[in-house]
Amino acid sequence: MKKEQGTKVPDILDISCDKDIDGKPVFSISIDDFIRSYNSYYRLDMQADYLGPCTEWYCYIQDFGKHKDEVHYEFTADKKICTLPTITIFTMENEKQIRELTVNFDDHSYSDEMYEKYEEMCFYTLCVFFPNKEKKELVRLYKELNKLAYKHIFQNEQGFDSGNPPTDLFYNASIGIYPYFAYGESVRLCIVPVTQDTVKQYKKRGTKIHKI
Repeated sequence: MKKEQGTKVPDILDISCDKDIDGKPVFSISIDDFIRSYNSYYRLDMQADYLGPCTEWYCYIQDFGKHKDEVHYEFTADKKICTLPTITIFTMENEKQIRELTVNFDDHSYSDEMYEKYEEMCFYTLCVFFPNKEKKELVRLYKELNKLAYKHIFQNEQGFDSGNPPTDLFYNASIGIYPYFAYGESVRLCIVPVTQDTVKQYKKRGTKIHKI
């Protein structure tokens, strides 16, 4: 964890939904923008940065599932602690705009300490995407999402990468959030860019829609 003496004001991002060359939705912000903003919120409370630069994240081209041929970035604060919650970001190759972001918790090695860390990471992630929400609103939101993740556990063959639709999608403007948990996998709080068309597609596939 890097100590910083930076500004006392968070780096607030203007987040919207763009389209990539294939017409698929992506966030207007990059992975570097997210890291910078996340750290600015974290620094206000902890006087330190939490996320390292993306050049230090575990990174590879995914060759399976719904994010096939996309770049899979994954951050852990300590590679020696395999149960630490992580953050995953998907982008197109040679691009840094975010296609999807997930905060991940290894429930199969559950401990109160690690779950509290997961909730902390959910909170600061939501700070980036919803800078105008009060702290209590963000806490209520991630707790509701995580409660839904445990309530609706999917079978292994319906894992995160299968493309199976989530049970619930919460959205505001161009930002969508959904919980996901399948047997054998991590609990995930997932953030995706949405349009009115994509929200309709989720609903058509059976996802319950919630306006934030």
